[in-house]
Amino acid sequence: MKWISGMSVLCASFLLAAAAQAAPVCAVGESANVLWKGKWYPATVTKVNEDQSRCYIHYSGYDNSWDEWVGGDRYKKSGGAAAGFKVGDAVSVKWKGSWYAASVMQVGDSKYKIHYDQYDNSWDEWVGPDRIKAR
Repeated sequence: MKWISGMSVLCASFLLAAAAQAAPVCAVGESANVLWKGKWYPATVTKVNEDQSRCYIHYSGYDNSWDEWVGGDRYKKSGGAAAGFKVGDAVSVKWKGSWYAASVMQVGDSKYKIHYDQYDNSWDEWVGPDRIKAR
């Protein structure tokens, strides 16, 4: 009887491990945060490998040369772009093709209210993840 219950525990452990491995890490089009050099950056999944264990991501606000494959250890699904930055973060914001120093004032579901450094409050605006990056 001990052998059977031991085998049951072993089989259950194996099945749980197999199920965890089979769960996809990500899905194409999903918003995510990706860990790079100790900081989380907003990104979007553009491809998923065959066994769904790795995600090819595009960092929001960066050119395609930064796109890369990442595994689950550096990837977390976001509830929207707002999970990438928090109030007070120093960021760069793209405006008319150039990047300007700014800080995050508020975080919304898929946007950030920013204040441009060295500009008055009349320039404050809400921006999406395609116009903001870490400084």
